[in-house]
Amino acid sequence: MRRRGLCGTLATLLLATILVGTDAGSVSLPSYPLAVKSPYLSTWVPGNQITDAATAQPEFWAGQLLTWSVLARVDGTTYSLFGFPDSNKHITAAKTNDVTYTSSHTLVQLSAGTANFTLDFFSPVLPGTGDYLEQSLPYSYLTASAGSTNGKNLRVQILSAIDQTWTAQGRAANLNYTSSDSAGFFRYHNPNEVPFTESSDMATYGSVVFATDTGLDFGHACGSPSNVYDTFASNGSLSSSTACSGDDLAALSKDLGFVGSSPSNVTFAVGFDREQAVNYLGRTQTGYYRSKWPTIAAAVSFVLQNYQRALAISSTFDSDVRSKAQAVSSDFGSQYADIVEASVRQTFGALELTVCASEVPQGGVALRVSQVPANDLPATPYAFLKEISSDGNVNTMDVIFQTWPIFISLNPTYIRYMLQPILDYLEAGRWPRPWVIHDIGSGTCLSRERLCYTIYLSCLPAPSLPQRYRSRRWKRRANATLRDLLSVHPDVCVPEIQRRHLLGSKLPILTARLRRVPRHALALSSQPTHQR
Repeated sequence: MRRRGLCGTLATLLLATILVGTDAGSVSLPSYPLAVKSPYLSTWVPGNQITDAATAQPEFWAGQLLTWSVLARVDGTTYSLFGFPDSNKHITAAKTNDVTYTSSHTLVQLSAGTANFTLDFFSPVLPGTGDYLEQSLPYSYLTASAGSTNGKNLRVQILSAIDQTWTAQGRAANLNYTSSDSAGFFRYHNPNEVPFTESSDMATYGSVVFATDTGLDFGHACGSPSNVYDTFASNGSLSSSTACSGDDLAALSKDLGFVGSSPSNVTFAVGFDREQAVNYLGRTQTGYYRSKWPTIAAAVSFVLQNYQRALAISSTFDSDVRSKAQAVSSDFGSQYADIVEASVRQTFGALELTVCASEVPQGGVALRVSQVPANDLPATPYAFLKEISSDGNVNTMDVIFQTWPIFISLNPTYIRYMLQPILDYLEAGRWPRPWVIHDIGSGTCLSRERLCYTIYLSCLPAPSLPQRYRSRRWKRRANATLRDLLSVHPDVCVPEIQRRHLLGSKLPILTARLRRVPRHALALSSQPTHQR
């Protein structure tokens, strides 16, 4: 029997704690988050498919189908555990027994012959004020755990694979395999990419990364799906091929050895790394994490090495979210906690934390960014919030307002980080109107955005805003907005709301909220300051 390392044992114990604890919601969701760490790494599985996880088809949040398969070979018999909708005479579908979720995990339990499996789709949520660098990493985990149902030792191998569907570029992206430190990873990347482009909300540039720890029992292969799957089903291993094309399947495998009643596991990481993350006011923003991990290899190595720590933090965080949400009511606290847990990854997964790049890549030169220590307060990040499950707008005023409950509870500073790009956008003169913009880019102004803007300024303490936003000019802008909005009747709905909701109530609610704000609260500063 193969001896398992201490790290694998600790991971198994933590996963068992999550499974048997009271932190997991078990209600049926319309869609379950799988890898949800940025607007472009946003992979879900429809709720009506997860009850048969072996054949379920994962999707991008906008509905595009993605390939992400998980197979297990048990004593020579191969089973599909997840994402294998195609029939194959060599592969049998495992039975899905249970599906639960926490704030940062989606857990699928299956049985295959005399083996039990748990798939843990884990997207870390680290909301603390000292965690911005790690939270900004666009990587998620998948851990597959295997154990015997009858106590007898079983020989188990695991395979997981993705393909070019994650890139939204078809065959335009090249596929390469690289190893760095103890990590081995595939990378889909188009060397002729056009930065800042999308196709139906999927980024058509950047690098899709699929990784795991290497070792004696590790394998990797690229090739046609039928060849890769048949090789694994026959041998329980992969050919370690490195000559890849963009339309190949990228597969990683691990031999867990002989597994008894104490489970063994393997962890994979999937990411979407974009060096040029956001084009903002003509300057390139890059992911905040790149100030510490400037290359894909460095980020992947850290993500895999940090798994145990991230898992331990998530156990505490998920338990805390569940217990506090349940404490809201003795009557409906449990149901409320189910909703809150289902909302956490969706909220944080719509965010990107960025910092201005010190040099835009030219001619294939690697992007360089300033080394920004995590505790360097002047080097604070921007937070860009993209509307997922909507129209894809960025930093929409009323959508930011809807995130307040979670950020006020976990870390209110995120609200300022989301508001900052809007204030700087207005300050730069890109929106010269006397009222506030709807979002960064589209430019439509609605009454509810003006309400949200006024509420923001009334709630944020003046010292928390940069000096230029406490100037006379910004005070006049806020007061003019207030005068306009106090004349809005609470029953009035703007045309966009009328089109989408015949009995729209958002504007009346926001107006009622504003009418409770004292007029003097909008006096950001009574002291004259320099106006730029």
